[in-house]
Amino acid sequence: MFKLTILADISSPHTIRWVNSLASFDINILLIGLGDKHYSVDMPNVKVISYKNKNVTGSYVNKLFFKLKYLIYVLKIIKEIKRFNPDILHSYYASSYGLIGALTRIKPYVISVWGSDVTDFPNKSSLHRNLIKYNLKAATSICATSFSLKDETSKYSSKDINVIPFGIDIDRFSPRNKKFSKQITIGTVKYFDKIYGIETLIKAFSILIKDKKLDFDLKLLLVGDGKEKQNYIDIIKSEGISDRVEFTGFVKNELLVEKYHNMDIVVIPSFRESFGLSVIEAMSCEIPVIASDISGFNEVGTDETITYFTAGNVEMLAKNIIDIINNYDLALVKAKKARERVIDNFSSDYCVNMQMSLYKQLKR
Repeated sequence: MFKLTILADISSPHTIRWVNSLASFDINILLIGLGDKHYSVDMPNVKVISYKNKNVTGSYVNKLFFKLKYLIYVLKIIKEIKRFNPDILHSYYASSYGLIGALTRIKPYVISVWGSDVTDFPNKSSLHRNLIKYNLKAATSICATSFSLKDETSKYSSKDINVIPFGIDIDRFSPRNKKFSKQITIGTVKYFDKIYGIETLIKAFSILIKDKKLDFDLKLLLVGDGKEKQNYIDIIKSEGISDRVEFTGFVKNELLVEKYHNMDIVVIPSFRESFGLSVIEAMSCEIPVIASDISGFNEVGTDETITYFTAGNVEMLAKNIIDIINNYDLALVKAKKARERVIDNFSSDYCVNMQMSLYKQLKR
């Protein structure tokens, strides 16, 4: 049994998925990070250490106290890692946890970039850009969850970058047993932020409701929560479609399948994403998927598995939804091919085996 330390956001469901998958192997894992512990890991070979350090606003003294507390936690984390003495150290996220890992000077050291750590963080200033370069230079190996993130990361490092996607449990995200009827639910599963384009979906849905030619009982299911929720509520009210829209609030990952299975069409209308996790979850459930034509989604699907539309194009999205409703049998054929693609390329077993293969190379 070799020892692995993972530095990561322990409140992230992505982190917990990886740890639970890796824990099924002969590994002794120390998962350590900052933040509130919202997800549990019930594996005997996994130890979780969390340090709460919530950001603060207010006076200069409060902010200074926060920074000093953060520094103390970093020192404690480094001490815990060295006491554990891992065979491999792995940071999920190249900025904050990437720096902590770099400061330990432990080798082999792996960094996984996950998104904004290389798409947004380096653009804040030259200091941020140089920090990312420093962290990546310290890594023995670098991983990215998509090819688009690999390209972005290559701006800050000349090292080889391994593409290891987020995997999903294809047995849990299974095909739904729901017959098509006059009652049609169109849904999405995303955090409520402008970049995820949910406003586009709401306006496209409004066009459908006002289309007198559509002889269907339509419902919009919005799964998630976030800072744009009130904006969406206001738009829905102004469009006069409040009785057709349901907000579920935040839903834990283990309960998401039930929400997907209530949908007849899944729409993921993001303006920007590095990887389409919600897209492959819906694909795995064999539900017809409409997604914006962006690089992160082009990686996970093809025209044979996903119906694409131009991000932000309300009329095009509305037309695509109507086309699927009117040709639902053909859409289900496409959805079946979509699940086959997920099984071949994005199952959790497939992806975690890629990660384990990398660990074995590093341990030689």
